[in-house]
Amino acid sequence: MSAASHPTSHDPHAQAAPADPHGAPPAAAHGHPTTSTFITIWLVLGFLTVVELAVPQVYDAEWNRHTKWVLLVLLAISKAMLVGLYFMHLKWEAKWLKWIALMPAYMGIAAVLLMCEEAWRGSVT
Repeated sequence: MSAASHPTSHDPHAQAAPADPHGAPPAAAHGHPTTSTFITIWLVLGFLTVVELAVPQVYDAEWNRHTKWVLLVLLAISKAMLVGLYFMHLKWEAKWLKWIALMPAYMGIAAVLLMCEEAWRGSVT
């Protein structure tokens, strides 16, 4: 009996049977998101929104307004990244496309840094 006809031989070119009767492989097999992934991200976004609403109440004193600003900006950036990565499917795109899609974020970060520098330095009149 040859190795090719042996029932227990391992054929490196053999493919596993697809899980879907129509021939489509399961979504998780190729790194694409499942429904539970989207539900988890949606719940995380909801939690971050609740935290975002609580920050101004916790940091309402004048002496810690910079802390409040930094926390709100970080929360907004976190939420935008989650939306971009999962709901806009950037996590599964080619690397060059991610860099192009994140160009506005780079410019936004630069603008925030310029505003922070101006706020801490004070305006010159």
